[in-house]
Amino acid sequence: MAARTAAREMGRQRRMAAAQHALARVVVYSAAAGAALLCAAPFLWGLVTAFEHDASDSPRERPGPTTEHVRLLFHSTPFATLVVNTLVVGGLVVVVTLVLALPAAYALSRLNRAWGRPAALAILLVALVPSPLLFLSLSRIVATLGLADSFWSLVLVYPTVTVPVSVWLLAGFLRAVPVDLEEQAMVDGHSRLGAFLRVVAPLALPGIAAVVVLTFTLAAGEFTYALTFVWSGSRMPVSTGLPARLGDGDPMLWRSVQTGAVFVAIPLAVVCGLVLDWFVAVLAAGTNRDQPDS
Repeated sequence: MAARTAAREMGRQRRMAAAQHALARVVVYSAAAGAALLCAAPFLWGLVTAFEHDASDSPRERPGPTTEHVRLLFHSTPFATLVVNTLVVGGLVVVVTLVLALPAAYALSRLNRAWGRPAALAILLVALVPSPLLFLSLSRIVATLGLADSFWSLVLVYPTVTVPVSVWLLAGFLRAVPVDLEEQAMVDGHSRLGAFLRVVAPLALPGIAAVVVLTFTLAAGEFTYALTFVWSGSRMPVSTGLPARLGDGDPMLWRSVQTGAVFVAIPLAVVCGLVLDWFVAVLAAGTNRDQPDS
């Protein structure tokens, strides 16, 4: 009798534990789904708006989604020019950022110097400085160099945002590459630069690709500097060019602007989703290497 009672009690406890586990999973997944929908709500609203008929259209003219706003976007707005400007500026900023950030990140992750930790902290603090606090001083530099109302001004000032973040991330990526492999390459006769190019860089390539995507996304989405230094419509990037169309007072173009926002957001969202796992995996590996052995 006691054995049966104990067995029934164990079974009841197992069922309760399974129910609690299932309830916890339902709560977690429901919260995650709610957060995802909340974050995606602006994008979904823009997607619906982009293919929705105007209120002035008669019901007979609205059998389903329309592509009229897409036609207006490419024929009545300088959207293609804005996209080209963004691609040129973003590509140049990525090159400048990698040229400056890779050596700095390598020095912080590989060279054990007394200034390493203070320098990393200083770079992190620079990355936290808001853009509105810098654009006044940067505007003097841009004006002195004669780069006002030119996308070259954005190529000059955007690295002040992208380089500190990239240095911090690349340092974590490079720490994930075992030092023994680089030392073995140097023992085999390679210089430090040769070992970096032949061993470290290929192993850190996923992390470098992730930083490239992040840098381009920051450059494409930056608004304060683009609004301050470029005001001609033919030179604007997408971040300021599309909102500028909203101020034209033409209600026919408002849904086309939403279409342009959707066309810009989809590629960036897809690419960011592809490199998200690289961010998480490599940063976790770099963090584990920084922790002392127990």
